[in-house]
Amino acid sequence: MRISGKGFWLLILVSACLLLSSWLPAHHKLWFVSETGHVGHGQALNGLLILLLFARWKHARPLALLVNGFQFLFGALILFTAWKWGGPVLGYSLTTALHLVALKVLNDSKSVREYLEEKPAELDTQST
Repeated sequence: MRISGKGFWLLILVSACLLLSSWLPAHHKLWFVSETGHVGHGQALNGLLILLLFARWKHARPLALLVNGFQFLFGALILFTAWKWGGPVLGYSLTTALHLVALKVLNDSKSVREYLEEKPAELDTQST
């Protein structure tokens, strides 16, 4: 695995955004709901997406875009309703921003696309 390329480091950024967006609801519940409320989080799903991205599965990028898009839309919807009718907005604004960064990098980065489409045999010849 070539770690000197820009695509690899951008995938690290996407991974950090996904992991942080999963970690925040688990450890800062009051940023999302009141004391008596319950907030769910998808740590396993985001972890699986990260593994698939680094394993370079050919459908990992579209799947990550789809799942991240749904997470972004859900977070934006909850943020809108919390803003309009009152409620905690800090957690949802942070996770929505993190999902937006991950979506932007996965969708628009040419170097990430090239890194994910690069074959392992091409990596071995480039490193020597």
